[in-house]
Amino acid sequence: MTVAIVMPVFEDRESFAELCRRLADAEREAGVRFHIIAVDDGSLGAPPEVLAFKEAGVSGEILRLARNVGHQMAISIGLAHAYALANIDACVVMDSDGEDTPQSIPRLLAAVRAEGVDVAVAERAKRSEALTFQAFYAVYKRLFKLATGQVLRFGNFMALTPRALERMSGMQETSIHVAAAVVKARLRRADVPTDRGTRYAGQSRMNFPSLVLHGMRAVMVFADLVLTRMALALVAMAALVVLVVVAAFTAKMLGAATPGWVTVVTGFALTLFVQTGLFTMITLIVSSLGRVDTPPRVRERALEYVSAIERSDTVQPLQARR
Repeated sequence: MTVAIVMPVFEDRESFAELCRRLADAEREAGVRFHIIAVDDGSLGAPPEVLAFKEAGVSGEILRLARNVGHQMAISIGLAHAYALANIDACVVMDSDGEDTPQSIPRLLAAVRAEGVDVAVAERAKRSEALTFQAFYAVYKRLFKLATGQVLRFGNFMALTPRALERMSGMQETSIHVAAAVVKARLRRADVPTDRGTRYAGQSRMNFPSLVLHGMRAVMVFADLVLTRMALALVAMAALVVLVVVAAFTAKMLGAATPGWVTVVTGFALTLFVQTGLFTMITLIVSSLGRVDTPPRVRERALEYVSAIERSDTVQPLQARR
């Protein structure tokens, strides 16, 4: 059984080398063959090196990107490359810093081999973040469900069947938010409880603004659902405005309203309605600017970011595309 391991790497050479060594141990214990696809996301100071493959004794290649494209787009590029490889029985997506542990891969693979499962995702059984992060994350999950009607309890660490790899690598949404794309793709999912590991070296570059942006990108994947719920909320608000205006004028006719009260209440209700309507229209216009490509074109566009592919100690530039 050959398993492609897709991982984005950005300025994290030391952690990448340690992960290769641990993947070699996990490969022997699981009795499968790993093929590592490391996507170098435009690293300049500490890029991953192909020497790490040779020292660990694992098969792998590094996709050198022409520029930094971000964590999620890097994964999308790795998936597109994995789909083009022959004889891949499964694909695992994981981070290269050590927080996604190689020891959890056999359980993900076992879950994805079950009948009726397309993707096995790592659901965190025990979190190691600070209480502040966990509090904000709990609030975000509830806001996400309110906006989209969906539940998102997992991240990028997952195992995919070949069929799921084909679908995920052909979706434009994968480059926006991988976990949200799994839900959007309607893949049959198995949740596997896993504990988060600790970084092998260095410090995480994910700060609070980056986390907020990452969360907003998950909502963008479900723009159609968000707009639908906003439209329903707008209709409900319109009905509420009508009731408020009718109640205000009724109170005025009965002499139960003080001078100016009807004007204030009616003006406030109408202003709130207009602002909500304008926000809905702007969101609709912005979301309509995105163009959904056909699956083959999505993969081709993703691979255009790759400037070279390094295997072992050789460098193979990509051929020019016509």
